[in-house]
Amino acid sequence: MTNNDRPTKNERRQHARDVARQRAEAEKRRKRRNKWFLQGGIGLGIVAVAAIVAIVVVNVNSGGTTSAAGPKNMVTGGIQFTGGDGEIEPVTTGGVSADGTPSPVATADSDGKVKVVEYVDWACPVCKQFEAAYSDQITDFVKDGTATLEVHPVSILDRSYLGSRYASRAANAAMCVANYAPDKFLDVQTQFFEKQPEEGTKGLTNAEIADLVEAGGATGSDVSECLSNETYKGWVTKVTNQVTSDPAVAGPQGFGTPTILVNGQRVESLTEVVPTIEAAAK
Repeated sequence: MTNNDRPTKNERRQHARDVARQRAEAEKRRKRRNKWFLQGGIGLGIVAVAAIVAIVVVNVNSGGTTSAAGPKNMVTGGIQFTGGDGEIEPVTTGGVSADGTPSPVATADSDGKVKVVEYVDWACPVCKQFEAAYSDQITDFVKDGTATLEVHPVSILDRSYLGSRYASRAANAAMCVANYAPDKFLDVQTQFFEKQPEEGTKGLTNAEIADLVEAGGATGSDVSECLSNETYKGWVTKVTNQVTSDPAVAGPQGFGTPTILVNGQRVESLTEVVPTIEAAAK
């Protein structure tokens, strides 16, 4: 090669710039590919996790529901109370058969009383606050004959109790009491709200649940066996699934507890429950 064949200094600089540009463009393409694969991988991972969660939820929620028989005194899925002259008492009914479903909740009481329906989770902190603030006033309406009260125990907060299924076990306890000691139901409910465990813990043990049931006045071997066998486990799942998929009781962001209906209409604000009952009674 002669000196005349060699690249000039300017040509060598241009060549170096071209090589650098090509390498930079190649690096950009590599980073774009990596970013795309990373995002795609995350997206697929999210889809996969969502699919797994959906499968688990379906499997859990469907398990045992076809053979779940309901407790007595909860033919609508809730236990109803009526009263007058300062007294309150449960309305006794049969149970729902294993292949049956709860009867529709009436939107009005047959004798003209205001019909109050509550959907509660005994593991729900807001339910505890609502009961502390308003339960005495609501039961007073029942005792003086102004209203009836119907309580639907559900379980939506198992996720808050570290895999212990506390909310479901508490709902089973509610149904055991409704079946065997309905006149003690409200007293037992008070015990559960007063002794409600903190979210983020494992909740109460079965023995502690049994102690609260007994403290509320529901005693006897039938109650104890119902608690220890979790007799209404399948029914808890069945009615909870029905309630959470019912648009009539859903709020703007879906179903939550407590949910209160007055004469069939959902009350949007918990602070308006008592005024709504008073207005309906006029």
